[in-house]
Amino acid sequence: MSAPPKKSNVGMETRHKSETAKTGRVHPAASPERVPDPGSDANERLLCCMEEMMQSMRSDIVSEFEQIVSGVVKREIAAALRPLEATLSAQSETINSLEDTATDCGGQLTSLQATVASLAEQVGSLSQKCEDLEGRSRQNNIRIVGVPEGSPKPKDGEPPRPFVARVNLFQQRNKILRKAGASAPLPYQGKRVSVFPDFTAAVSKKRSAFATVKKGLHSCPGVKFGLFYPAVLRVTLPGGQTHRFEDPALAADFVTKHVKTMVSPDSV
Repeated sequence: MSAPPKKSNVGMETRHKSETAKTGRVHPAASPERVPDPGSDANERLLCCMEEMMQSMRSDIVSEFEQIVSGVVKREIAAALRPLEATLSAQSETINSLEDTATDCGGQLTSLQATVASLAEQVGSLSQKCEDLEGRSRQNNIRIVGVPEGSPKPKDGEPPRPFVARVNLFQQRNKILRKAGASAPLPYQGKRVSVFPDFTAAVSKKRSAFATVKKGLHSCPGVKFGLFYPAVLRVTLPGGQTHRFEDPALAADFVTKHVKTMVSPDSV
């Protein structure tokens, strides 16, 4: 059996040359189709694995670095805070000590205040007793003011110094005072002499505070009054009612609102 005749490429070449002559262009010969290389997929997978490994290594390195830095920073911060912690601890102990001391001082102060209040009350009571004793020791005395002096003499223009006379009996002292008041003014060598009870300075001050009230009562007919020791004003109204006052302000208010209105000309 004879082989098939081979096709000649002469015609094709001749045709190609003629087309080239007509168009002036040379057409490239058709390239054969590329066959997929099985090794390229393996390379891509290898690259992906390497990238994943590098990413994992990067993450591990960053994490380890952060841990190292964090540990260093923590140690530095801890080292820097130790003196502060010691200082705060010392200050806390000092504050606690001061609070304990303040509490103790507060308790002592409260006790001292109570003691001072008690002592003040005792001093006030003792002062009143001393004042009362001194006043009672002078009950038989009379103070004579205005008697001219011989020697020593006061300076020119100064009043003569008073002197105190002690009477044996309290009744005699009161009798002398009543007669002196009834005979006032008392002349002696051309000078006016006055006779008063011998009171302490504190009692005299308390009694003198009633001077204005007594002056007002003098103008109230039918009203009797008296200033009793140490400084108690007793007022007896025309009806017989008796009132006692130790406060000059209360006495003045009572006289203004009740006594003067009671004995006013319109009510007589």
